[in-house]
Amino acid sequence: MDFTKFLNSKDIATYLRRIRYEFTPEQAMYVVHAAAEIPLAEKYAAYEELIELYPDHALRERRQGVFKDQTVASFLRTYMERESALLAELKRDGDDAVCTYDYFSKEEDAWFQDGYGHHVVYRNFSEALGDAQSENADGNIAKITVTKRYFSGRTIEATLLPDGTCLKSDEISGERDDAFLHAFDWMWVKIPTPFRFGDILAPVLKNKWDPDTPDGSIKGLIVLTDMETWGSEELKKNGFRNTKTPNYTRREQNFAIRDRLIEKHEEYGDESDMLLFGYFLDGVDLCYDHTLGIEQGYLNYERFRGELKGHDRMLRSVSNFLKGELELELMLKAHRLICAEEEYRARRSDMVSFYTDEGLALAGIGKEYKDRQGK
Repeated sequence: MDFTKFLNSKDIATYLRRIRYEFTPEQAMYVVHAAAEIPLAEKYAAYEELIELYPDHALRERRQGVFKDQTVASFLRTYMERESALLAELKRDGDDAVCTYDYFSKEEDAWFQDGYGHHVVYRNFSEALGDAQSENADGNIAKITVTKRYFSGRTIEATLLPDGTCLKSDEISGERDDAFLHAFDWMWVKIPTPFRFGDILAPVLKNKWDPDTPDGSIKGLIVLTDMETWGSEELKKNGFRNTKTPNYTRREQNFAIRDRLIEKHEEYGDESDMLLFGYFLDGVDLCYDHTLGIEQGYLNYERFRGELKGHDRMLRSVSNFLKGELELELMLKAHRLICAEEEYRARRSDMVSFYTDEGLALAGIGKEYKDRQGK
C-alpha cells in the first residue's frame, strides 16, 4: 500500500514518493492514524495490511507504558476494537448525556458552533447529526464534529463527513485508556520533508478554536528556521554551522547535541515534540518561537503558495532575507511601508463605515472633495 496518501501534507507526500521512501511499521501506523480527511474504514483497511505485513513486529515501549509487550498485530487489533466500541457508544441512545455539534465551513475555511451560533443541546447523536445535516442544504459544510457530554464529566466525540461517514473518534476527557486509545499521542516519528531554511509554510489543519482573522491574514504562517527532526546532516544541508559555543546564533547549532536530542526523542518523545521553529507575525510584531499543538506538528505543513495579504506581506521579505536574497536595509524599509499601508487601510475603512460621504468630502478625504479639486 502507498502510505503516503495518508499524509495530511501534499508537499511531504509528493516528496516521499519521489525519493521512494520506505516507512517503518511505526511510521506507517502513525501517518494512517493522523490522516485527517480519510474515513475510518479506509484507515482500518490500512491497519489490516500492516498486520499482514508485520504481524510479529515488536513495538518499542514508550512513556506511560505505551506499546509494552505489544506487536503490530496485537496492538492494532485491540486499538480498532476499542475505537469502534467508542464510536458505538457515541451513537448509543438513552445514556445520561447530551450531544452538541460543530461544523467546518468551506466558504469561511473555519470551524463554527452549530448553525444557531451557540451550542444547542440534543438528546442523542442522531438528533445532533440530523440537525447539522439539515444546515447543509447549500453544501457548505465539509466536516461535522458531534460531541457527547456525560453528566459525570466524561466526553467523547467523532468527526464525520456530512453524510455521516466517520473520520475519527476520540475520548477527550474522563477516564482515558492510555495504553490503547491514546497510544499515538506518545509517538514521535522522524520522516523526511522537502522544507528548507527560510521557506514560508502554512498549516494544513484548522484548529477548531482558532480566532477569526478579518484582515485577510492566514492563520499559522511561519518562516521556517529549524525543525525538531533535523539532525547534523539536515542542519548542514540548511546552512547551519557546527559550534560548541553555548551562546550560538540561530544559524549555529551543536551538531552532536542535536543528534543526541533526536535519539532521546526516538525513545521518549511524543507528538508535542514534533515541532517547527521560525518567525511569525503577532499583529504587527515579528516574533520567533516554535509551533504549538498537534495540528501544528511538522507533518501538517505545506509550502505557502497563495497571495500574502495584509501584514502577512512582511513574511515574504523575512523569507528572502533569511535566504540571503534581500538586504537588511530594504527588508526594514519594506516592513515600515507595509505597516503604514495597513494602518491607512484600517483607518480609512473605519471612517468610511462611520461617516457619510458628505462628511468625508468636507473632511478632505472623500470623492466629492477630489472631484472639486480636479475642476
